[in-house]
Amino acid sequence: MNMISDSKRLSGFKHLLAWGLGGALLVSAGCGAGAEQPMEEAATKQEEKPLAGWVQIWSDEFDGTSVNTSNWSYVTNVHVNNEQQQYTTSSQNVSVSNGTLKITARLQSNNGYPFTSGRLESAGKRQFGHTRIESRIKLPVGAGLWPAFWLLGHDINTVGWPACGELDIMENVGYSDWTSGALHGPGYSGNTPINSRFYPNSSVANFHVYRTEYSPSDIKWYIDGVLVKTTLKSEVTRYGNWVYDKPFYIILNLAVGGSYPQGVNGATYPYPGVPQSTVDLIRNTPQTMEVDWVRVYQWQ
Repeated sequence: MNMISDSKRLSGFKHLLAWGLGGALLVSAGCGAGAEQPMEEAATKQEEKPLAGWVQIWSDEFDGTSVNTSNWSYVTNVHVNNEQQQYTTSSQNVSVSNGTLKITARLQSNNGYPFTSGRLESAGKRQFGHTRIESRIKLPVGAGLWPAFWLLGHDINTVGWPACGELDIMENVGYSDWTSGALHGPGYSGNTPINSRFYPNSSVANFHVYRTEYSPSDIKWYIDGVLVKTTLKSEVTRYGNWVYDKPFYIILNLAVGGSYPQGVNGATYPYPGVPQSTVDLIRNTPQTMEVDWVRVYQWQ
């Protein structure tokens, strides 16, 4: 998640191959769709269609009544970036209903932290390399709320962060009109030079499809089918090693406060990155990141 990240998680491996579907091996030919696409409406599950050349290899549609633990693990032991939440496994913080995953931040003291929230990771269960990964997400709005949809290299437990690589597909720190994306790796971590703000065509409080495509030569970010940024391998290697030729796992979480929000909103009281207005907002109405689906495609 932008700024200083954590060092965690499990393994799986194979260079230039995608591990998915519980370990089935899927040969990657790289990402072949590079041209900017016309703006799409944020689609329903039935209407969303892949671009020509892409074959869906995995998804979680969140159509059940609970988190599918063959896809996701709850993570509760992460305390980084001066964030102010304790992640839990409680259904008050992570739930599935009416076709969506809901990750909810509450003003609720836990383990010395003023807020509770949720974090799911696909590490060791669903890991992918050189693919198209996307999710349809609706975000809460309030300064200091920090929802994210992002990837970490599967070898983080072996090589550590940032050598494992991090690809932030979508982050938001509580503003309705923009999200951000970034890469973190050896020589370009923390306040990384490889980052950008992206401006959807409507409030982030509406559903939008956030997507990345990563190949041996570049990484692309899209919102609602529109190409918003391309970073070439040659741009990355100006700063350090290119570490994106291996499986990555998916993370969905909602943090509250911390270094990135504070760097934008300047709030120091009552909590770092969380002004009183957001404390009052969460007290009155717990704030939810809602995820319609997550899908992964292979280029063929």
